[in-house]
Amino acid sequence: MEGYGYGTSNGKDNLQVMREEQFSHMEGQIYLDHAGATMYRADQIKQHSDALLRNMFANPHSSASPSSQRTVEIVDEIRHEIAAFFNTTLEEYDVVFTSGTTAGLKLIGETFPFTDRSLFVYSEDSHNSVVGVLPIEVLDSLPNNTTIKEEGTDSEVYNLFAFPGECNFSGAKHSLSIVSAVQSNAHKKMNLEKYCLGAKSVAPEGKWFVLLDAAKLAATNPIDFSRVKPDFVVVSFYKMFGYPTGLGTLLVKKSSGQCLKKAYFGGGTLSVSMSSLNISRPRPEIYRRFEDGTVSYLDILAVQYGLRILRNLSMRSIQRHVQSITYYMYAKLTELRHVNGSRVCVIYGNHHTSNYAGSIIALNFLRSDSSYVGYAEFSKLAGMHNIHVRTGCFCNPGACQAYLGLTTNQMLSHIDQGHVCGNTLDIIDGRPTGAIRLSFGYMTTKDEVDLFLSFVSTYFVSSTLASSFNSNKKLSTLPRSIRLSKISLFPIKSCGALNVHRWKIGSRGLLFDREWALIDPASGKVFRQKDMPQMTSIHPVIDLENQVLVVSSPLTSLAPLTISLSYVPTVSRALTVCSIPSEGGSYDDFVNKWFTCVLGRPCNLVRVIPDKVRPSGAKLRHNASGKSSIGFANEAQYLLISRESVEGLNSKLDEKVSDDVFRANIIVEGCSPHEEDNWQEIQIGDHNFSNVGPCGRCSMININQSTGEFSAAPLKELAAYRRNRANIFFGQFWNLSSSNSVLDLISVGDEVVVTKLDDSSLQTRTIM
Repeated sequence: MEGYGYGTSNGKDNLQVMREEQFSHMEGQIYLDHAGATMYRADQIKQHSDALLRNMFANPHSSASPSSQRTVEIVDEIRHEIAAFFNTTLEEYDVVFTSGTTAGLKLIGETFPFTDRSLFVYSEDSHNSVVGVLPIEVLDSLPNNTTIKEEGTDSEVYNLFAFPGECNFSGAKHSLSIVSAVQSNAHKKMNLEKYCLGAKSVAPEGKWFVLLDAAKLAATNPIDFSRVKPDFVVVSFYKMFGYPTGLGTLLVKKSSGQCLKKAYFGGGTLSVSMSSLNISRPRPEIYRRFEDGTVSYLDILAVQYGLRILRNLSMRSIQRHVQSITYYMYAKLTELRHVNGSRVCVIYGNHHTSNYAGSIIALNFLRSDSSYVGYAEFSKLAGMHNIHVRTGCFCNPGACQAYLGLTTNQMLSHIDQGHVCGNTLDIIDGRPTGAIRLSFGYMTTKDEVDLFLSFVSTYFVSSTLASSFNSNKKLSTLPRSIRLSKISLFPIKSCGALNVHRWKIGSRGLLFDREWALIDPASGKVFRQKDMPQMTSIHPVIDLENQVLVVSSPLTSLAPLTISLSYVPTVSRALTVCSIPSEGGSYDDFVNKWFTCVLGRPCNLVRVIPDKVRPSGAKLRHNASGKSSIGFANEAQYLLISRESVEGLNSKLDEKVSDDVFRANIIVEGCSPHEEDNWQEIQIGDHNFSNVGPCGRCSMININQSTGEFSAAPLKELAAYRRNRANIFFGQFWNLSSSNSVLDLISVGDEVVVTKLDDSSLQTRTIM
């Protein structure tokens, strides 16, 4: 791979040595989200922490103290280093510390002297933070136009042109030659239809300034301000070298900074101030005038160590390495084909020309029938394999719309159908609403790329034609006995199980199953073991003789909590179960304090309100009647699995899992693995049940129900043979349809009779 790596020393590959010595925290991970944040090195953290422990630093505004003076000196030295990194000096540019790129853009938006005669022009592939530069009140007053002419300048009118050096959606790089072209009006007539002002044409007046969003470009490309001189430049340091976060800089060309008009002045920005006469005089230096309050001086100290890393490697070497690794990934992805010869993915942007191709590959995967794989489906599987990427539109609606080929009406339709930034509604009307972004950093290795490609080949490249899951319909006619082998209820949602030999069937499932739940008192979100694995240590017991719920936990020395079964709290509060709004009766502080003490975070116990129950199976396939109801269960009244299915999974695992991890109410034995997938109606004892669909699994099955420890293996293994598009299925949901028993009881040992098979079998894990 031409350009890959940073050479060798003493016969060893420098990149490999760097990864082993400086990035041990990345071991076992495939990190491809460097556009979001690149990784920090171990020596960065150590050098920064050592400096803090060896020296005393203080508020730069306390100028009389020696510690403050030393702090000011170092901060100013780092300003010089930042300017030098961009091949300029503090005589030409001011370095204003901000909390990041967005804060720098906001500062320009608040201080640039827009008028109703000004134009603000930005490239279509600009980040939301650039689009938001123009204040709303000014935007409303802008003329309805977009074409620029040279004539008619007016020194009192200022116009602003903004663009990203590298698009954070596709990695497309813009030529920086546009900076001088705009500044000098050499661009003549400029077609702005691809820029977002929503107008037609205008003869511009005044002077043009250029705002360069270098947040992505600066991380992997040299930027030379001796060749191009943008008026304003914004960067974030965590995107350049990983640490510190919450710190960036706005570089302001001194000759351009005088036009910025600041309204608010915080501490340290004034040379004269009198509250009695409302007199204030801003400091003459631009950076002092714009840094309101005390800068984050301890974080600023860390910048020097990050810049040192980039200087030592050289930005040219970093650029060559990243271009090499990006093109390697691109070439390998474009080679992938399904068994029928169709392509595996669609890649957005131009990756053939190194001058314009950056460090990002945005793509979507395709099935063998050329339908799209949703990015949420991809994310779920990637997360299981410690693959770190970003999905969606990446806060770049213009690039997203353009690259996905969506019309404005389609975008509006997606919003009407529920798609918003950050949600998982990834496919609407067969079209993707976002993309998958792979981005690379100076420490990305070929091994990482190869591991990612292997993952893609395993899960997103079909090598065989689709067939059905093992359809055990023939087996159902053979003489055998299927029996109920285990009954479990979970009185408090996501807490320990109560295993019983015989139990009563209630109106919403097993009596008292998921009758209670623990919620976040601030948000109303129902807690799950994924939020707090220690919930496995809370053991509820239903004492029917004394009509109480008794809750105990080894995590506390408190006496077990006893709650009356007959009492339903009258204070109702809103909550959400799996993002679905619901209500529950909230218990008093005495009860809530017990759970808060056990779990170590505030939580409230709530109980199902009988007249506030939810319909069962609302999102599942067989809920035609909609008459069945549930309390705090996720989707249906009962969850059934077979011991044979669990044994089938365990045969593939190095460490076997207990059937407890699947949190099923009913466990049967005597059938074939996953035969339950084909049952539509069954009878257990004198009770009839109807299937309402398969149970899609999440990482909760990776939590050991005895210890609370996490292992990624169970879900990861299931994904290899039990995946159907975005879901990994294990077990089936059921509702009670009728009963011929007066006692309404089921017992371990009851015969399970399959009375109707499902004609529509599930498809295999073949995902294309």
